[in-house]
Amino acid sequence: MKSRFLYALAALMLPALPSLADGFTIYYDNSATQWESVGIHYWGNLQTEWPGIEIDHVDGDIWAYTFPSTPSSATRFLFKHATLEGDSYQTADSSQAPANGHLYKGAGGEKGKLTDEGVYTGDPAPTTATVTANPRTGTRFSDQITVTLTVSPSVPIRYTTDGSTPTAASPVYSSPLTFSKSTELRTLTVTDEGVEKTQTFIYTKRNIIEAVNGKLETEYYRVNPDGKNGSNRTVNVQFTMHPGTNYQCTADNALSNWTENDLICQGVARDIASAFRGKHEYPVIDSYAVYAAYDTDNLYLGVQYVYAVWDAAGDGKSDNDRHRPWMMDGRIMLAFDLDPDKEFEGVLTNGNTIWDADGQYNVMRNGTDCIWLGNTKPTVGVPALFFPDANGTTSYDEPYCVTFGSEPFYGVANGLLPDIEHIWGQADFGYDPEELRTNEGFVDLIGEVARDKHTFYEWKFPLSKLGVTEQYIKDNGIGVMVIDTYGQGAIGSTPYDPSVFDNAATSYSKDPSTSAEKEDTDIFTFRHARIGGDIESGVNAISAEADESAAAEYYTIDGRRVAEPAQGLYIVRRGGKATKVIF
Repeated sequence: MKSRFLYALAALMLPALPSLADGFTIYYDNSATQWESVGIHYWGNLQTEWPGIEIDHVDGDIWAYTFPSTPSSATRFLFKHATLEGDSYQTADSSQAPANGHLYKGAGGEKGKLTDEGVYTGDPAPTTATVTANPRTGTRFSDQITVTLTVSPSVPIRYTTDGSTPTAASPVYSSPLTFSKSTELRTLTVTDEGVEKTQTFIYTKRNIIEAVNGKLETEYYRVNPDGKNGSNRTVNVQFTMHPGTNYQCTADNALSNWTENDLICQGVARDIASAFRGKHEYPVIDSYAVYAAYDTDNLYLGVQYVYAVWDAAGDGKSDNDRHRPWMMDGRIMLAFDLDPDKEFEGVLTNGNTIWDADGQYNVMRNGTDCIWLGNTKPTVGVPALFFPDANGTTSYDEPYCVTFGSEPFYGVANGLLPDIEHIWGQADFGYDPEELRTNEGFVDLIGEVARDKHTFYEWKFPLSKLGVTEQYIKDNGIGVMVIDTYGQGAIGSTPYDPSVFDNAATSYSKDPSTSAEKEDTDIFTFRHARIGGDIESGVNAISAEADESAAAEYYTIDGRRVAEPAQGLYIVRRGGKATKVIF
């Protein structure tokens, strides 16, 4: 009602202000912010894609934007630098819908206050020829990108690709442009009335980090960090059954049982399909970190799941437990690599994947030779280990299907391990999954929800069920990978595997508002995190010589780059030479 009142009030005032442009136009006073160019971002039922749209310069510090339709459904808006991003380059959000013909002013500084200065009475916004670029400005790419330009009204588009200001002598756009490096594309249009408009479109090439030996190692994805491969110790697990409840079985000591010394794999938050499509779906199953220990009799595992995906445009963050994995009869899947000479895809003799009756969904081609499947409600159903037969398939018959009897062997705890001080994830939902292969765009999400909103699962696997011994793990090591599932298909994994994101933004056949990752075939090729055995160094070709003139780069023994090495063993690389050093 308030936005309609403002619109009506502005409409009543328009006849007395013939200088205002036709349509729904608002103005911006750039005197405090002093941006070289200005953009707008608005959202609601009518919205722009971040980072918004570049707007027109009127004169001096005044800029203007004419909406494509009456924006009464655009509930909030802000102004920003047209190309630069960050809190210092945008105003605070408006507190109400835009008012036609009004002038707004940003206070400057980090998200400076945006004020409504009332009806603008100066020179009207010019009628310009506006260029639209597809993909939009701000798009990042991995190898190359092709950009198509359109303009309305139809006039020639002159452009430059080196960041310089285009002129009447610049080339005229005639066909899509392809860029293989970061490019600042600038355009110039001139209407039949002689009104000029320049626009800027930024396309940035990602700094992709390539996987090595089937492992993605970044500042955030860490497989066997600092050479950690689990602890050779007994974990004081205690499970308590709670029949008739959703969680069924609790792991009573779980949050005090594990420390960073047991960490074998660090993932990131929001690396699940619902972060790209289907944020409204609960529960949220997003594995973040994996912990391991073993003794004479048992393998102990802990997996931290985090709550970092929520219905941002609808219900918001869960105020009850509906986001918990144990709130549904879902599945938890662990893929093991127990024997380096064995491998199977996890396919039954009938051609379907385990627990699936209509096809293949999670196919393992990464050295997996054992799969455990269980319910997200601990102990419900018949959780089991599956092993391959002589033909490389499996079945629900012994000895290929190994169950655990009636005693609880895994359970759930609500909360976050005390040692976890950060939860790293991409700042925005709907990002391109390729961003996961960079060190950019990550923020600490640990303050978004209370620590007790996260969920931890803990297991005790008898070594006799796995067919290995304590000494075997010490000498040879075994591998484990956590598969996040929703529906039938994988929606994420720890360690990272790109297969779980290849259809993340594609519509699910049964519901276009959610992701096809729930039903597509994911073929896993990336390696497991290791428990026991020797951990391979991620840096090879160690040399006794060094190029002293090159800047030093420091890596942990497992190949993770660090900015400031602490005490311990590191690889220092200078140019093409590398040496081991001890701090």
